[in-house]
Amino acid sequence: MNDPTLIGPCADYEHELVDLHDGALPPERARAVRLHVEHCARCRDWVQAFAALDAQLAADLPQPRLSADFDARLHERLAALSRPAARGHPLGTLDLEREHDALLAALRSGARRKALLGAIGAAAAAVCVFIAARDLLQDMGGVLAAAPGGTEPWMVFSAVGVAVAIAGLAWSAARNGLPLPG
Repeated sequence: MNDPTLIGPCADYEHELVDLHDGALPPERARAVRLHVEHCARCRDWVQAFAALDAQLAADLPQPRLSADFDARLHERLAALSRPAARGHPLGTLDLEREHDALLAALRSGARRKALLGAIGAAAAAVCVFIAARDLLQDMGGVLAAAPGGTEPWMVFSAVGVAVAIAGLAWSAARNGLPLPG
């Protein structure tokens, strides 16, 4: 494992040597790695070269600096997040939620009112059509009586039409296509 033709530290210790340099190894493992470095010239040379490179980089690279008022601004922003938001403030989520709920309630109420008026109008139109059809059938009683089968097929046809209309309304209401009051 300590072949002098190999470059770098021993493969078993490569990552631990970096962690040792950064101070990230647990104390017992750090002692074992230091003991290995004392007895392994290859790892010792690598640790020294790594430490020199790290020191050179630290000296040559610019160090980021925070503004003088950074701490004060940070504490101010954290305090603002913990305060309840004022009305009209972008963080006034409670006000926004109330407004949202009020708008939804108004929309639901309007939809129910519109559906109810539409249903009343459709029922009134259907009643008018049935009254007109009844009167028309009575006036044409003689003609229908002369037709093959008499008036019974017309009545069956009318009853089927009414049943289909009621089934369509029920299906629409079941699928929330017809908002009902309440």
